[in-house]
Amino acid sequence: MSTASSRPQLSLDELRRLKWLLGGALALVSLWTVFFLDIEALGLVALASAVIGAVLVWPQLPARVPALVWRLAVPGIVVAAGVDLYLSADTLPVLIRLAVLLVLYRTVAYRRKREDLQLIVLGLFLIVVAGVLTVSLGFAFLLLVFTACALGFLFVVTLIDLVDTGPKVMRPEEMREVPAWARGGWGAAAARFRQVADWRLLGFASVLFAGVVGVSALLFLLIPRFEIGSGFFLDKYITRQSRTGFTDTVRFGGVADLVRDESVAMRVDLTDAASLPRAPYFRLVVLDEYTPEGFRLSAPMKADLLRAQRITQVLRERGLAREAVGGQWTFYVEPGVSRFLPLPGSFTVLRLRDPAPVQTHVGARLVGLRSEPLAMTAFQLDGVELAAMVRDAAMARVVQESRAGRLRPDDPARHLLFTLQPPAGADNAATLRRVLQEITGGENLDAATFAERATAWLHRRHAYALSASIPRGPQDDIVKWLDSNEPGFCEFFAGAFAVLSRAAGHPARVVAGFRGGTLNAFENYIMVRNSDAHAWVEIFDGEENWVRVDPTLGSAATATDAGSLAAEGARDGSWDARLDSLRVLWYRRVVNFDARQQVEMVDAVKGFTTRAGEALRARLEAWTQRLKDWLTGPWDLRRLGRAAGAAALVGVALVLGWRLAGWLRTQWERRRQPGKSDPVRREAGRWLKELAESGRRKAERQHERDDWRDDALQGVRAELERLRFGRRETWSEPGRVFQQARRVRRALRR
Repeated sequence: MSTASSRPQLSLDELRRLKWLLGGALALVSLWTVFFLDIEALGLVALASAVIGAVLVWPQLPARVPALVWRLAVPGIVVAAGVDLYLSADTLPVLIRLAVLLVLYRTVAYRRKREDLQLIVLGLFLIVVAGVLTVSLGFAFLLLVFTACALGFLFVVTLIDLVDTGPKVMRPEEMREVPAWARGGWGAAAARFRQVADWRLLGFASVLFAGVVGVSALLFLLIPRFEIGSGFFLDKYITRQSRTGFTDTVRFGGVADLVRDESVAMRVDLTDAASLPRAPYFRLVVLDEYTPEGFRLSAPMKADLLRAQRITQVLRERGLAREAVGGQWTFYVEPGVSRFLPLPGSFTVLRLRDPAPVQTHVGARLVGLRSEPLAMTAFQLDGVELAAMVRDAAMARVVQESRAGRLRPDDPARHLLFTLQPPAGADNAATLRRVLQEITGGENLDAATFAERATAWLHRRHAYALSASIPRGPQDDIVKWLDSNEPGFCEFFAGAFAVLSRAAGHPARVVAGFRGGTLNAFENYIMVRNSDAHAWVEIFDGEENWVRVDPTLGSAATATDAGSLAAEGARDGSWDARLDSLRVLWYRRVVNFDARQQVEMVDAVKGFTTRAGEALRARLEAWTQRLKDWLTGPWDLRRLGRAAGAAALVGVALVLGWRLAGWLRTQWERRRQPGKSDPVRREAGRWLKELAESGRRKAERQHERDDWRDDALQGVRAELERLRFGRRETWSEPGRVFQQARRVRRALRR
């Protein structure tokens, strides 16, 4: 017999209410993964989240919606998706918006088993798409939460299905009635959930879930890596717009908008950050063609990039790396920056995370992907040199042949002369001639001298500001600006210097990218923000090199200024930097974990275990040799006494340890099963077993089937059962009962 009461259980309606809560949480988590995708669905997701949150709090709301609305909901969603597909240029955003609407519909409507399974599939679709298109640490957290919600949701759905004998599909007519489980508030439901909660089971489930995550992480480390295309096939069905303006065109005033954006554009991880200059330049795109609105990449240069395109993972440049700095550079470029890769200078090896279609241009030192990536782009550079020049033998030949009149009209490199074309028009030419007269004084200056004087002239005439006012006049905007005293941002200084250089006969081109950065104080990497966006100029020196000139007021002329980024104290130790360091750890250890790093990890583990084994073996050998020396040494009474004392101490320690282990086990059993760990109940159980065994043996000796009919034996048995299973207030004195049990046992053994 047992007086233990069974644990209270949830009723069917209470299980349905719990299912409603878990389903809503699952839907919200799946919807929030869309925030990591750069598509036009964020407003829709926010609205859907608000509606789902409302019906979670007030589950009676769906019953107030007319049945006609529920009947027309799915056809309306299909029509809306068709119109969206017709008006949209991309397919994937349409499918995501359709999935958001279906998740919203399936979540706010009352559900049975089939609808519950549909909700899981729809949420899983959003999770999979986001997982392919993003590598964010926040998404990884949402993925874990979604997995936990989905497992709990499926568990509750299965429990309901075992006892629910009703229909498995919800009809629209049933939506007008408030179910019994939806009545009442969440306060009483929460109290009921706490009452029936088995915290040991929940703890075990949490440990099991953590174990699954741990095993998954271990498999991630051990399974051999294989290369797959980034984004699978999904990158063909979505177009991402650049947020920084670094496409193939930079308009005057476009870069100024970026300095108000403090978000991180890329992170640069170096093995030797201390040697990096205080304001490194990261070139993204070279703009050789002038337009009245700004500068752009010319069509012939685009064609050169396309002709050089090939699918590869490793690029090699003819760099000698005699003055390499920074060690190995690892870049983590956020999506939306540019399809061109930021390069701090020349390099010997560029290594991408995955094979991809790569476009290169040696003379412009451009490396770009075929299209703008949908997720974070990671690549590594070895042998980086920060020289402020780019060698271009083709440009030297074109300039020499053009000046000598020998350049053929069909020469494939003829488009390089775009860098000599100033703004067209008589008004522009007249203004530029007058300004050049002020700068040169009529002298024929070389490129270096002209760059110095033109930069000084711009600094005298213009201040630095984030906005510029263009005077009125017939000239192009950049010509009117340079002839005024208006302040301007970097693209105005760079554009003005470029047109002045071209008008003076020096080829020049505008380069857009980033300058500077902040050293993260926690993980020692460089954080480059969108506010570090910059534009500068490269002027041809007349020989075979493009030389960097930064005419913006307050900017350094080269990237080799005295001082380093670490020595300048530009370390960010804020909470934002601390959180950003977690993101870099995620990129380092998970996202960027490839076959090469896996081999390095295996080698490191092998080396560590080998060294640890050798150290342990050496220590054991030393201990063994010390023991041998001690045993083979001369023995006397004093040494025997010390040995006996040590043996006694070891024996006492073993006994105390055994007793302590038994006491701890007793305490654990007492907490785990209070009734079973009680010493009186345990002793009563032992006597019941002994008397049963003694009675069985006596019955066998006397050929009797049952010897429990003896009155004394029956009485002792009843008392022992009361001590073992009964309430304490019904107990007799335990010592007296155990004495009677001993007398009965002796009688049975006769």
